[in-house]
Amino acid sequence: MKKALFALLWMASSAFALAAPSADDMVMAAKKDDAATIQEGLKAGFDPNYKDRQGNSLLIHAAANTSESAVDALLKGGADPKMKNRSGDDALNYAAIKGSLPIVKSLIARGVPATRPQGWQPLSYAVVGKHLEIFNYLMDKGADPNGNNPTQVSALMFAAQEGQEEMVDRLLAAGADPTWTKGGESAVDWALKAQNTDIADKIMKAQLKIGFGRSDVLKEQEATDDTGAVTQ
Repeated sequence: MKKALFALLWMASSAFALAAPSADDMVMAAKKDDAATIQEGLKAGFDPNYKDRQGNSLLIHAAANTSESAVDALLKGGADPKMKNRSGDDALNYAAIKGSLPIVKSLIARGVPATRPQGWQPLSYAVVGKHLEIFNYLMDKGADPNGNNPTQVSALMFAAQEGQEEMVDRLLAAGADPTWTKGGESAVDWALKAQNTDIADKIMKAQLKIGFGRSDVLKEQEATDDTGAVTQ
């Protein structure tokens, strides 16, 4: 009798294990906003912080595909909102560039910083993605208008290039450095290259107000480059 009961229990557990979502199923569920499969997998013991070979977590896959229900299920299931992939990007970066304000809000609410000491800034991603709502939300949450990106290109330069005049206005009002340069070019040059002359004029006027000398932000960058310290 005991042997028969054990056999039945083993068969039942084996069937459940076979029915549980695989890693591929969970990744696809994250991409397709299939919260039900995500919940089923997590209930069966699947790691909410599973990463694929590129270092992308389920949460990153969900954010990159604006899968809002899947993000919610993963966060409730214990997914780490600050986890990054091999490129150094986290779910907030993907949500910012892909344009999901609800996901951005959820991640910020769980302690993901609007500005990070190093790596690509969510604010710059929102600018490149031309998502004004997300840009304004991040600014409201204290995003640094001079937050440093790995390429040393500022959010203001991106906004000037992309023709995002409202973003340029707010960045300048918040203290974005109009004299910041990359390869000898400032946001004015980037605006003119894209034929955004009105934006170029605004930034030139901002430059005139503080003079054309080397900016304090740029001086800090040069000083930290000399010492080898990580620039914030």
